[in-house]
Amino acid sequence: MISFSWTALSDRFFEIRIKTPVTRVGTLHRLTAAIYVLGLDIISGTVDTIQEADEEYTDDVFLLQPSMEGESNFAFYSARVGVLMETLLRNEKDPDDLLRERQIQPPSFEFLFSEAPEITFRDVPDKGMTVFHLTSQNRTGLLFHLTRLFAEEGVSILRGTIKSESDLAVDRFYLQQNQTYITEECKARLLEKMKGKAR
Repeated sequence: MISFSWTALSDRFFEIRIKTPVTRVGTLHRLTAAIYVLGLDIISGTVDTIQEADEEYTDDVFLLQPSMEGESNFAFYSARVGVLMETLLRNEKDPDDLLRERQIQPPSFEFLFSEAPEITFRDVPDKGMTVFHLTSQNRTGLLFHLTRLFAEEGVSILRGTIKSESDLAVDRFYLQQNQTYITEECKARLLEKMKGKAR
């Protein structure tokens, strides 16, 4: 069962919380796709994987604002974000199909990383995970693209933090691939896809 709550914090900021037993690779990408196609910017957030009664859940919180100035229709967003997320999480819709249907062209990596991002990976062998840290320009669609790359590589996002600091995006994710830290080959591919496409 998917639990979804929505809170208006001001006339421009919304907080959503999504808790779902859907923990497969690509779950966060599907959530960020719903946010992205509705024209919402992720200002900050936390991503977590938790255990309750022997069942694993994702528990994610995002602070959002409309990317278009002057738009703050709470009812519009609250109704549509939940429906879209549920549709995507139930595999009833592919995120790329959703964008095509709505004639949305995501920004290119050249735009997202017009200035070279700072990217680091650090393995934590005793925890069986890899810490990924990114500092880059703060651009709409950045998290959508990052999570798609992780999903394409079969990388799970266990938990993480998302922050916007002025014009900077500072993101940290704890990653696994096949229930252990990600391989050097996978890191190289991810770096090539991020930095290579930005050239």
